[in-house]
Amino acid sequence: MSTHTAPDSPSVRIVQPPNRLKSKVGRGSPTLPPTVPPTFRALVHASAAAYSRHLDDQLHALRALATGGGAAATETLFAIAHQIRGEAKTFGFGSVGGTAESLCAFIEAGGPGRARGGTVVTLHVDTMAALKADCDARGETAGAQPLLDGLARAVRHVLSPERA
Repeated sequence: MSTHTAPDSPSVRIVQPPNRLKSKVGRGSPTLPPTVPPTFRALVHASAAAYSRHLDDQLHALRALATGGGAAATETLFAIAHQIRGEAKTFGFGSVGGTAESLCAFIEAGGPGRARGGTVVTLHVDTMAALKADCDARGETAGAQPLLDGLARAVRHVLSPERA
């Protein structure tokens, strides 16, 4: 512990406790060894590839649930779409995540129980599959926007047909 007297008043003593972090880490920031960044890049690439395979499995499950129907199927459909919504953007499938978000909103609004609601659910699943294939082939592209706009129109038409 260091102490010193304030320059303007000899009766005031300033006490500085030791900095435990500096004593443990040191004064400079540690540097990463040169082999670490390529290792991290390889790990991220492997994680993205594993997620791509996982997303394929989730899309197959969504397709089966979309044709199955029923309240239990709708709950499971929502759970899977919600998971895709949260994970897809992290691994470079932003448009797929956006479509899953639209599907979640559609389910929350009671869309599957309405006339042509099942068709819109299937349209969401087919759109996610097409966008995922596009992301695999070309990466995330701006070409997804027309699909997402058309999907939004279909959702509006089913949820409020008088305004569509």
